[in-house]
Amino acid sequence: MNLHFLLKDYLRSLALEKNLSRQTISSYKTDLIPLCEQMELSIETIDEFLAERAKAFDYKPSSLARHLSSLRGFLYYLEEKGILEFSPENLFATPRLEKYLPQCLSIDEVAQIFENIPPNDKFAVRDIALIELLYSAGLRIGEAVSLKLEHIRLDNGWLTPVGKGNKQRLVPLAGKARENLELWLKEWRQEFKPKTDTVILNFHGKKLSRVGAWKIIQARTAFLGKDSISPHSFRHSFATHCLAGGMDLRILQELLGHANLSTTQVYTHLDNSYLKSEHRHFHPREKNIPACNK
Repeated sequence: MNLHFLLKDYLRSLALEKNLSRQTISSYKTDLIPLCEQMELSIETIDEFLAERAKAFDYKPSSLARHLSSLRGFLYYLEEKGILEFSPENLFATPRLEKYLPQCLSIDEVAQIFENIPPNDKFAVRDIALIELLYSAGLRIGEAVSLKLEHIRLDNGWLTPVGKGNKQRLVPLAGKARENLELWLKEWRQEFKPKTDTVILNFHGKKLSRVGAWKIIQARTAFLGKDSISPHSFRHSFATHCLAGGMDLRILQELLGHANLSTTQVYTHLDNSYLKSEHRHFHPREKNIPACNK
């Protein structure tokens, strides 16, 4: 099966039959070219493709939704050609977006992560500060590692991270998160001999890289035994926990720095499943009921 040829034929049909713009067709092509490296198409290989795309785009819900849309059209086209051995209906019959988003940590798991960092570890305070930015402030990994000293005001408890499109937003910081960041900035950061003005530093006193942040998160969460925890898992958990606590969706949109409310609305679906799992775990009339009866 020559998927590159089939993709070319599909894109041509979009131009001729649906009169789509050149820019839209280029977006479809960009989304689907990685899929065409597969030797065959199956539900398993498509799952692998989407999981890889999720990681490549830092698990951004909007990017995942776009890839699902691009993939859906291409697969239906292949079905019409009689090429697929399965129906796309089997793949898209139920909501798929949640499957490819990072794991949502429970509130208890987040607490365990902080508690599991040994206080005598020389990187403990730095790593806790990083996790506070990701979870307590809900920053993207790029925003967290690029946050500068001028962007954090401990006196009034505000962060002003620079997000997409070079746009700044206000994010409140209070309680334990503020204490931990203050401990890092006032007592430990100088130990790293800073050579830059970013808040989070690597061992050499330079800006921590995204790869370095990934390694820290993987090391600090390894004891949970979950393979898919990433820096974005903390932002994802921040959003889910805020909604579970009753936060207004538009307030969450502002805190996350989403340009469109539709991007934030993805979490409303995810929050339903999170609330159900938390209810089953904590409600006294659920705890002793066998799983098959839940």
